[in-house]
Amino acid sequence: MWDENLQEIHNSDHLSGAIQPLTLVTQDECTFNSNDGKHYVWIYPEHKPLRKKGRGQGLHVSDFLTPIGRLGDGQACTIMECGGNVWWDGDKLLTQVIEKAIPAFEAQFPGCKALFTFDNARNHLKYSEDTLRVSEMNLESGGKNAKRMRDTFVEDLNHPEGGFIQSMVLVDGRPKGLRIVLTERGLWPQDRRRFLAQCSISSATGKSTKVNPRCLDGGSCCACAVLASQPDLRAQRSQIEEAILNAGHEIIFYPAFHCEINFIEYYWGAAKHYTRENCEYDFKSLKRLVPEALAGVPKQ
Repeated sequence: MWDENLQEIHNSDHLSGAIQPLTLVTQDECTFNSNDGKHYVWIYPEHKPLRKKGRGQGLHVSDFLTPIGRLGDGQACTIMECGGNVWWDGDKLLTQVIEKAIPAFEAQFPGCKALFTFDNARNHLKYSEDTLRVSEMNLESGGKNAKRMRDTFVEDLNHPEGGFIQSMVLVDGRPKGLRIVLTERGLWPQDRRRFLAQCSISSATGKSTKVNPRCLDGGSCCACAVLASQPDLRAQRSQIEEAILNAGHEIIFYPAFHCEINFIEYYWGAAKHYTRENCEYDFKSLKRLVPEALAGVPKQ
């Protein structure tokens, strides 16, 4: 999958006639806690180390690395208090990418194109509210949980302009359903056979059924699968992909469950080691130690 994505990036640059140096930028997140001290200490057997219970208050760090060190010498980094009702999410990452990472890269690597790499965390794959997604559509127009989606361009070789603009909303403001969208595209079956919105499969226990998630990957078994097979639906990107591609850079995702591929893990390890060695078991010192730890990690 990685080879295919990188080849696609190379081909797009070659066809455009504007080949730019491609620079790897990898992102990841890590948490640091005020009571995360040394795991092992030299001590007499009859003595017991006194440690505070619990991990303590924490800091969430999201940072970017390049082959020559931190992106923008740390200017793209975001450090925030976490816990309670405050947590890192896709919207915060999107803001960091747009307001910090992209400007930092363009200032540090003028004339280059970034290849941003992220892991497969759900936060990184969040879609915009108006993105075309069959999972957000009902069979009939309107209804509960249906969302208003952006207009789309439908490819049609028989059309004088190679296709047409299709609105995904009715004139009364209701989101269009699968039936009318497929009918306008000439894809709704004309026979009288039963055509499901989405296929069902048995649950793990076999006592109930659930929708088949594979239908969202395309096919012809049901309305969801047919629409998901369309080029405009398959071309939909997450909001972070859209932001990076619109800025003229590229993005790929690491394979699922393979965090060891990301060389930023060594960076986190060194930063964690520093904070544990200097842990003072209070949040005030943690807020001082974490920036010191991040800035002190050797580049090589």
